Amino acid sequence: MKKVLAIAPYRFLPSSSGGHRYIEGMYQALSLHAQLTVISTADNAIDEQSTYRILPLLSNSIFRYADLTLRGTIGDLVQRNQYDLLVWEHPYFAWLAKLIKKDTGIPFLLRAHNIEHQRFRSLHKFWWPLLETYEKWGFQQADFISFISSHDKNFATTAWHIDPDRCMEIPYGVQHDKVPANKAQASQLIRERHGIAQNENILLFNGPLNYTPNREALESIIECIEPSLRNLIGNYKIIICGGAAPKRWKYCKRIQTNPYIEAGFVADINNYVMAADLLLNPVEKGGGVKTKIIESISLGTPVLTTPSGAMGIDTKITGDYMQVLQEKAWDQWALKIASLLHHPTFQAESLTAFFEHYNWERIIARIVKQLSN
Repeated sequence: MKKVLAIAPYRFLPSSSGGHRYIEGMYQALSLHAQLTVISTADNAIDEQSTYRILPLLSNSIFRYADLTLRGTIGDLVQRNQYDLLVWEHPYFAWLAKLIKKDTGIPFLLRAHNIEHQRFRSLHKFWWPLLETYEKWGFQQADFISFISSHDKNFATTAWHIDPDRCMEIPYGVQHDKVPANKAQASQLIRERHGIAQNENILLFNGPLNYTPNREALESIIECIEPSLRNLIGNYKIIICGGAAPKRWKYCKRIQTNPYIEAGFVADINNYVMAADLLLNPVEKGGGVKTKIIESISLGTPVLTTPSGAMGIDTKITGDYMQVLQEKAWDQWALKIASLLHHPTFQAESLTAFFEHYNWERIIARIVKQLSN
């Protein structure tokens, strides 16, 4: 595999979500093994030091997903450069991927970030059955399909009978291969920024509040979990990161008062994660792998989550860093938070297998070998 053309159908630079970082991390790692060109939208912030080239050939309009002129534009680019592989993010452009494969004969990898119809079904979108039909068809057309977890891959091979030989796993990755050594410095930085005393525990909630599952998870913290914490863990702050809440949300004023700190969108999210004693993720729906959990564990910050939040993450390699409790058992959540803060059992040395699985360099080495075979 010498030359690769990837199609990212929306802005991913600068990265502002787990999905963006999934694309960015993959491309950065892949570009060290192959000559990589990326087709995307014009609103990407392109770094001159980037190890791959970005061509702004896609419109910012939603109608780009039905732009028939792209067949000729991309097909001509493929013919002139003779790429060895095309990589398409998500199944949305599967129709175009099939046509370009027909025109050029170049194989393509369809990279699934989630089983998309399941996510939209959990959000009660009425059109999810149409997406299910299209998504299954897209998987059937691809030469290779990558999945973010074994859970998603097993669904495709068992429920949809996709050939396992065409399936691979590309998990959400992290750049580092061990817990960073600067957690204490990050803690001090965030405490000084927000006036948090040394004797106050820091609990973190991280997720855009314009996304309903995140907002509902925070509501569970506000209504059901935090009131029970008051007599259990002494002084604490709950930092909320990820962007502004909708203006008419009934808790807008509440999260601006003690013990909450509304940090909004922060460019240095890793510092907040490393500063936290615990990441709280009481999400109840939404589907897909919660990349914030992988990031948090990789930075040495333990996570308390639900079965929905833990979906697709191998509990055998997370050590004690991912604790799972049932949603709505909120009295148990408060007790568990107190236990984790008062009697921590976290050992960074227990994450060797975690980094073996989730480090980007090791992920790409596995994928290059598999595609070469």
